[in-house]
Amino acid sequence: MNDKAVLFVDDEESILNSLKRLLRKEPYLIHTALGGEAGLELLEENTVQLVVSDQRMPEMTGTQFLQKVKERWPDTIRVVLSGYAEADVIVEAINKGEVFRFISKPWKDEALKTTIRQCFDHFDMIRENRRLTEQTQRQVIQLKNLNNLLEASVESRTKCLQFSQEVVETLPLMVLGISLEEEVVLTNHCARDRLEPLRSMIPGTDMSDILPAEAVAAVRACLENTATEEFLFNWCGRDLKAMPGLLGPDDERRGCVLLLEEVGA
Repeated sequence: MNDKAVLFVDDEESILNSLKRLLRKEPYLIHTALGGEAGLELLEENTVQLVVSDQRMPEMTGTQFLQKVKERWPDTIRVVLSGYAEADVIVEAINKGEVFRFISKPWKDEALKTTIRQCFDHFDMIRENRRLTEQTQRQVIQLKNLNNLLEASVESRTKCLQFSQEVVETLPLMVLGISLEEEVVLTNHCARDRLEPLRSMIPGTDMSDILPAEAVAAVRACLENTATEEFLFNWCGRDLKAMPGLLGPDDERRGCVLLLEEVGA
């Protein structure tokens, strides 16, 4: 079914018949109306993308008719067809009816066909621009919703991280986190309170600069061989039992955590 429909409005039936003959081989659905009122009635019952109206008509001029079309069907492309090319007529048609083209009588057949093609191209462009605008607006709304979800997720994860840090900080056991690169990256309050070297330590310090040699060897065995056996060592005059645990899955090992408990305290 052809979705390109054009309405010709004129008070002379011979003119309308001439236009229908001219366009009979063109891919358009042609409607005709004798006068503005008949044109409005036809538009009420049919979908039309292009209206071409004569200017000089009794009871309702082309400008008046096209102004009504603009008010009720603003997307419809409007064209004035007139044998009177006075400047004031053209200005009135542009200002009141917002016409897209002005065709003078008598018309040249090929020029009129070209103008009609341009009108439908213009209508398609308007429709595509609207589609893209609506699509963009939907995408903006989707992005806003996604951003809100991400913000909520980040806020939730931040709260969880803060909670986890507080749990680690308040544990009654001494906690050390050691990365796969053998750097001490985390300590808790209990460890810093009881082990003086940790109080001034900068996170990321090589563990061999902090831990006793036997503890370094045991941690390396844990990281390299995934050995998680408990071991004993002395540090800062304290006899400590270390309970290691690996961090991350086997294929994404991230380091280990040491839970230290003072022996015989």
